[in-house]
Amino acid sequence: MKKPIVILTTLMLLTSPAHADWDEISNKMSELGEAVSDTAQDVWDDTKAFSKQAWQDFTNWSEEAINTAGEWTDASIEKSKEWIDAADKKIDELMEGDTPEEARQAIDLMADSTLLKLFNEKPEAKAIYDKAYGYAVFDSRKLSLLFHTNSGSGVAVDKTTEKRTYMNMFGMGVALGLGGKFYQQVVLFESKQDFDTFVNEGWEATSEASAVAGEDAEEFSAQFNSGVAVYQLNSKGLLIDANVSGSKYWVNEELTNAQ
Repeated sequence: MKKPIVILTTLMLLTSPAHADWDEISNKMSELGEAVSDTAQDVWDDTKAFSKQAWQDFTNWSEEAINTAGEWTDASIEKSKEWIDAADKKIDELMEGDTPEEARQAIDLMADSTLLKLFNEKPEAKAIYDKAYGYAVFDSRKLSLLFHTNSGSGVAVDKTTEKRTYMNMFGMGVALGLGGKFYQQVVLFESKQDFDTFVNEGWEATSEASAVAGEDAEEFSAQFNSGVAVYQLNSKGLLIDANVSGSKYWVNEELTNAQ
């Protein structure tokens, strides 16, 4: 059974510095709990004790730790799913916003939630993430603010500087095969050159940039392929043999420059 990680919504886990102590995280949780929608409030009432351990596990979860990590209980797994569901509901609310700030919040929360879902299902991906210079996460849903663009949205993050570049996404070859349901994509970049090329010059995925997902791609799941590792997920989990041929990515100047 894969090791789930708890989702602490908005920019709490992945964007908090590794040296942040639990008191700081706990205080942020208290503030966030007051802002969570009523439908998700009950999820927040009993999270702190378990989340403390989850935070410690997350910050210490290195490539070596994956091989020795113990399994979580069924109850813990179910609670983790509840927290991720709460995050998804909050994303839906934020995506209805009409300001750049709300759009960035929706994208940032989506990115955090998607990474955690990926690590839950594919612990090997965390090892790749640890090695990566940077990463990008995209969602096929359209933000209300950007509805006229007819494209999905995402963010590319430089792990060294923590600079965030908001981007548009169009294509992603599986669009016709998902019955109109939304999906996410995670792209991990091995080097600064790979990352900078993606951000500064845009990127059009080729057939060589097939998504790394599922048992059929196991041989690629623990390494980069031509400098990148790509994973795609939908509501049911990782997409097996997903392909991103023909996908295009470019900087969203409106969201990036308005930070």
